[in-house]
Amino acid sequence: METEKLLGHVEAALAGIKHPAFFEDERSFQGELLVMLRKTIPDHVLPEGAVIQQEYQKRLATHGLRIRPDIIIHAPYDPSRHGGRDEGNFLVIALKRQASAAKAAEDFTSLGRMMDVLNYPAGVFINIASLKTHAEVLPPELKDRITCFAISRGDEGQITIRRD
Repeated sequence: METEKLLGHVEAALAGIKHPAFFEDERSFQGELLVMLRKTIPDHVLPEGAVIQQEYQKRLATHGLRIRPDIIIHAPYDPSRHGGRDEGNFLVIALKRQASAAKAAEDFTSLGRMMDVLNYPAGVFINIASLKTHAEVLPPELKDRITCFAISRGDEGQITIRRD
């Protein structure tokens, strides 16, 4: 899967989120982002069998960690197709509303761990209702693997997206 093309679709999905209610909390934003990702990512861009999914749990015994990502793009585990749960994973997304630099750094650490343990080649951090991506606190070993976005809705309804 071509990561840069996928990130372009993520940015397009973000641009489609306009209603002020979605900027009030992470869960509302997450739901609308799922809708917009499905609308903006053409089927031919996704590998065969891949889905865009809200992740609800990770179990230490099954997955090797307990960290729960917000959204994943992956081919669901199928023992007839995959040698392990670390195969068929493409993109992991973490959301935070108005994250401070310290909270963003925590999410970067969690994203890095998920990417390493479950073999996600790319990660995305989205700071909702903010103009700060906090890319400056991204650990050097993750700079080429995690893309940071900030999305804000102005008083007049204008959407501003920053990408680092």
